Amino acid sequence: MAEKILVISVDRDNDIGEKVNIAGPIIGIKNNLEAANKLLLTDPEDSDANTVFAAVKISKDIKNSEVITLTGDKHVGIDSDQIIASQLNKALKKIPAKKAVLVTDGAEDEFVIPLIQNRLDVISVKRIIVKQSQQLESTYYVITNFIRQVLKDPAMSRTILGIPAIALLLFAFLGSAGWRFVLGAIGLFLLVKGFQIEGFLGTILNEFKTALRKGKISFFLYIISLIFIVIGSVYGYLNARPLESGIWFDVLLSFVYGSIYYFFVAGFLMWVGKVILHYNEKRRVARLFTILALLFSITIVARSATEMLLSPEIGMGGLIFSITLGFIVIIVAVIIERARR
Repeated sequence: MAEKILVISVDRDNDIGEKVNIAGPIIGIKNNLEAANKLLLTDPEDSDANTVFAAVKISKDIKNSEVITLTGDKHVGIDSDQIIASQLNKALKKIPAKKAVLVTDGAEDEFVIPLIQNRLDVISVKRIIVKQSQQLESTYYVITNFIRQVLKDPAMSRTILGIPAIALLLFAFLGSAGWRFVLGAIGLFLLVKGFQIEGFLGTILNEFKTALRKGKISFFLYIISLIFIVIGSVYGYLNARPLESGIWFDVLLSFVYGSIYYFFVAGFLMWVGKVILHYNEKRRVARLFTILALLFSITIVARSATEMLLSPEIGMGGLIFSITLGFIVIIVAVIIERARR
């Protein structure tokens, strides 16, 4: 018997749920046609309806297939992708499938491809491009539709409107000196996007929100840890500034040497706050002790290494001792974590 193939339509920003109040996963041709028709009646310009119709058509053309629509969340990103993953797992419990055809209406929905590939073999990706009449393709329509989409989507609004707004304010208050801040902001934005660390930053922000809502002590410790990060950065800068050589490597070593202990204290305080926040989750707490061991080991090794590089005459004894101690601490922590599983 041939393997079942899933034809998956993805509505990452959950237009179907927000506009017609239908929750995913939407399974079957009948349910998907009903959802698409309701969405078109509510918003004839929404391209997600066309994506669902396309998925239904593809499913009819493929033997032994089933069509499903996965809906995310209006807060596109970690929240929406977690919901989509949960819906896919729920659908797979009802439909035993190994392969999938993904149908999307643009690059935004295609971000979920790795998520689906973790569970299914994606054999094809079909992007649906909605054809417009000549009148709708006028410059006026394109511009007004783009502005409307920007204002509706918080993520696009922050990027397209927020950054220029900050730039204009800096120019207004700082004059020509504002160029440095603007270039720095653009560089920071490109760094975050280029290395895709917005998910990491989002996790940290969610941790702060959880601490503020559930654990006031944890939130206080997080704030103190941020203060220590600032203090460590200042001390690192003051330690590196007097260098006359101007060699960037020496400056970096001096910065690390002067700040590493403050950063460790900041990490330790954040670790304590996390333990307090999740003290009922035994496995998570055990894993946190391993993280603390790793943080301690990195700190002592980094401190010894920078000290040896800045003052070679002291020899490698301290570095070897730090590496050995760090290795022992990590091994003990891993053994304890596995014993508590």
